[in-house]
Amino acid sequence: MSEQPHEQPGQPQPHEHAQPRIPLPPQQQPVINVHIQPPAPPGPPPPPPAPQPVAVPANNDGNWHIAHLVITILTCGVWAPVWIVHAIVMASRKPVVLPPPQPWNPNARPLPPEHTNQMAVQEVAARARRRAEARHLAHQNPLMARELSIGRTDMPADRRPYDDGGLIDVNMVPANEFTRFGIDPETARRIVEIREQAGGFSSAEDLATVADLPPRLLPELIEYGLYLR
Repeated sequence: MSEQPHEQPGQPQPHEHAQPRIPLPPQQQPVINVHIQPPAPPGPPPPPPAPQPVAVPANNDGNWHIAHLVITILTCGVWAPVWIVHAIVMASRKPVVLPPPQPWNPNARPLPPEHTNQMAVQEVAARARRRAEARHLAHQNPLMARELSIGRTDMPADRRPYDDGGLIDVNMVPANEFTRFGIDPETARRIVEIREQAGGFSSAEDLATVADLPPRLLPELIEYGLYLR
């Protein structure tokens, strides 16, 4: 009886061959989605809210009332009429409504000349009305005019709370302010010297006559001059 060769477990036999892998049919293969949708682009940002007009008080005169009250108490009521007139004038002033800020647009069309011309004419007329109102107030109450710095074009804007439309207090301003009338600096210095000697001018005609000014300056002296003594 012949002996059979001993087979070791786990060792491949020479007569065994590896079986090739058979691919699955197409209908049994797993479906792989190769069409990946890209993320949607972000939408445009929401438009900014429309700007609204802002009402700004024409003048905050709370501090003025406190000052008037103190002066009235110190003067035993003598200052009370000035306080009353000041309160009436300030109460009649309406708050200034500022137009809403407009975003800058380099492609915006410029305003037509007719529109800009109309705005310029309206501004000139408004300044003339403010000069007339300030002149009337100054003649009615010179003390208040001094307090409000009406006609003091030589003072900074923060010390001139009242918009007088460009009046010039002829009897108070220094020499260089007379050049606003179209007067040369040398004549302006001479006018100040005459003013100190005469004690001031009473009208535009008085100034033109005493200072020997050319007649062409008289309309400017009448329109923009304020003559308080």
